[in-house]
Amino acid sequence: MDELWSYGLSNSYYHAQIWEDGALDNPEISPDMFKEYMTVNEGEAFKFGSVIYNQTHDSHPPLFYMVLHAISSCFPGQFSKWFGLIPNLLYYAVTIIFLYKIGKLIKKDKYFAFFPVLFFGFSIATVNMVTYIRMYMLLTMWCTIFAYEHLEMMASRKIKMKNLISILLATFGGVFTHYYFVIFAFPMVIFQMIWMIMRKDFKMIGKYVVSGGVGGVCAVALYPAILKNLTGTGVSHSQKTLQNMHNFSDWTSRIRKFWVIVSEEMFGGVFMLLLIVCCLGILAYLITQVLWEMKLQYHADHYEIAVNNKEHTKTVYVKVKRETYLICDIILTCAFVFVISAKISPWQVNRYIMNLFPFLSLLFCYLLYFIYKLWIKNKAKIQIAMVISMMLIGGLTYYVNDPCYLYPEGENNIAISKEYTDTTCLYVYTTSYIMINEGLELQNYQRLYQMYYKDLDIKVPDVSIENSKLVVYLDRILDKKYDDLGEKVTMDPEKCLEKIQKLTGLKNSKELYQDEKAYVYELYN
Repeated sequence: MDELWSYGLSNSYYHAQIWEDGALDNPEISPDMFKEYMTVNEGEAFKFGSVIYNQTHDSHPPLFYMVLHAISSCFPGQFSKWFGLIPNLLYYAVTIIFLYKIGKLIKKDKYFAFFPVLFFGFSIATVNMVTYIRMYMLLTMWCTIFAYEHLEMMASRKIKMKNLISILLATFGGVFTHYYFVIFAFPMVIFQMIWMIMRKDFKMIGKYVVSGGVGGVCAVALYPAILKNLTGTGVSHSQKTLQNMHNFSDWTSRIRKFWVIVSEEMFGGVFMLLLIVCCLGILAYLITQVLWEMKLQYHADHYEIAVNNKEHTKTVYVKVKRETYLICDIILTCAFVFVISAKISPWQVNRYIMNLFPFLSLLFCYLLYFIYKLWIKNKAKIQIAMVISMMLIGGLTYYVNDPCYLYPEGENNIAISKEYTDTTCLYVYTTSYIMINEGLELQNYQRLYQMYYKDLDIKVPDVSIENSKLVVYLDRILDKKYDDLGEKVTMDPEKCLEKIQKLTGLKNSKELYQDEKAYVYELYN
């Protein structure tokens, strides 16, 4: 539903929602309204003012929708999943490039940078990001660019013109794409400012502040609703976010839920086990190589373990390498974003932490590489061990997960709806926005009726039955005790169907299909 909403908010001409302007006041509506909502009509191409208007009546900043509208404008009246997937693939490619650059920046090893790219690039978490036709792949791209520029400044201890331009563009693009970019940027900016103040490089601070400030101000100037939504005074989602921030009773449950999401989609559900094994690997090295020196020796006809106690009589110095503080920056940023996103997200689902997936991949590969390097001195063997680990963990994620956003049944459902083009269709809902989920099917019927489930007695008698058949869509929320507005549901799907049969005189029913939002039946005599 959200993905079809992406098309509607992008392409519907100054009409953000299907129910606006009294469009659903009458039981009978035009099936064409769904096609007009999701595609660009003649004369409405490249109307970006409409996109911005629609977003002020929804939730998010408009950049993702503007791109989708621009592509749809090249194909008036047409709908295609590729209008959304192709840009996502491009965002994915840019993300991969900058993740590789971050890997090279952190560890001066020509092979290491490939491992986080492989681990992230082929993970089911990334498949979900790319196939989900929303703004989260674009957000992740901006976050990766933003992070790279900051880390490069830290590593080189200077700021170049290209850094300033990239930070400006990434800040503008990120803020103009999703409010969660601010959550990601906040800790990284704080660490950068502390680092520059410690070095007393006030000239660099001035350039840096101007660069990021111009990017943020431009985004707000083009879309002033950003300020309202960030402060919780805008759309309902921003208000719900603010309510979540004020509730201190659910920290543990929310963090646990998001931990499970990361564990399942990136580590096959064994994230905690992997961390324990990694910690044991480090601990074993400290015990056997630092505190004591242990060697396995062959003596006569048996093996012996020789243990020598190491005495540290000299002062031990720990060298903080460049890669150490760069990794610490990423760790602290990820921890901050993870906790805050888990706490304030309107729903506890994967999309709110998708922008962390490349960085979590990098951190895990760094940890694994570090442990292998402790125990294995041959670089070729380290690389083999890393590749095998990536394959095993990656394979496990595909074993325990199905991709979230492929909808293999969708094509079949559309084909079924086309078989009933000469049949009247009735959609019964608890909340009208649910119909968007079936928009690609509903546009195929000859006549279309919609109504609230409590209005059946009043409105069903006016439904014009064609060919003694009727296709009925029933909102699956009828299965629940309460609807989305918190009102008690007074009729289940079975009783609802029986009532429609009684009112129409169509005695027989056959289930055509069902999806995550609706049951679909054919009624006939």
